[in-house]
Amino acid sequence: MEDAKPEMIFLTVTWAADRTHFSLLNHSLQLSALNSVPHHVVVQHEDLELFRNFADTRTCFYSSQEVLPEVVEKRRNGARFWQRRLGRSATRISGSLARHINWPDWVRYTGWHTQQLTKLAFVAASEVDTVVVMDSDVIVTPHAGTADFLNPGKIVCYRDERPGNSLRGKVLHWQQTACRLLGDPFVAGATFDGYYDTPFVMHAPTVRALLASLEQRYDQPWWLTLVQQPPRQWSEFGIYKQFLRSHQSEPVDWRGADIMGYLFDAQDINHLARRFADLIEQQQSHCITIHSQSSGRQLWTADAYVDAIRRELETAYASL
Repeated sequence: MEDAKPEMIFLTVTWAADRTHFSLLNHSLQLSALNSVPHHVVVQHEDLELFRNFADTRTCFYSSQEVLPEVVEKRRNGARFWQRRLGRSATRISGSLARHINWPDWVRYTGWHTQQLTKLAFVAASEVDTVVVMDSDVIVTPHAGTADFLNPGKIVCYRDERPGNSLRGKVLHWQQTACRLLGDPFVAGATFDGYYDTPFVMHAPTVRALLASLEQRYDQPWWLTLVQQPPRQWSEFGIYKQFLRSHQSEPVDWRGADIMGYLFDAQDINHLARRFADLIEQQQSHCITIHSQSSGRQLWTADAYVDAIRRELETAYASL
């Protein structure tokens, strides 16, 4: 007899630099009330062996080669070559050039972009309707449960309403691009939705409809339409949300993101551990993100604080 289809699955798209972050996410899921939910993890092909020891009956691993179209995977590897050869500063300059003069093309296939394509491709192929995307830097707390992501008969989606006069920078670009791609007017309002973090709940049938809509509108593969956008000025979550709001008829359970906690500064490990414990104990956060700097200025790494956070996490679960 076949196993019953799960109500939802988790999806993480990751790479070698976030392996320590992923170890915390994996450990927190094992401790949590969500430990029976299947966790699907897509790793950049060259890094897959580094994650094999995390595999178990609940956690399945895939190579980016298995998920991305062959041509995208090939171009991702080409972009990886140029990133290593040129370094971070020259890569950033190349991205700026591509936004203004549409060259060089390889920067459109860097990891940040292809991870977004991977999420969309995996969700579109999912037989389970509810796919909860969790980046590697998320940690699940004892307060989390399936009700955080499911509402029978409705599509769950988190949002963070913020004052409209603070809409600028990358989020402004993401929202403008989403509207332009879907043929919707962009109107700056009194508020805007600033939630682009994970956990991010995606509804597989809606993602399939979105990608079909892009292919019909632009008469080419959906992924090509996305990578043709100015580098770093499009967001898979922003495009999905705009489609969810304006281009489908199923009811949506829009939820505030107050159960999500965030930590941005990990320079002082003792302070970080205290703030982490406070988010669990006092603020009742269901998920906490300690933002990864794996592609940033490297002010700190997860290796420096992983043991301290693991101790606080285990203490929180032991006190239940």
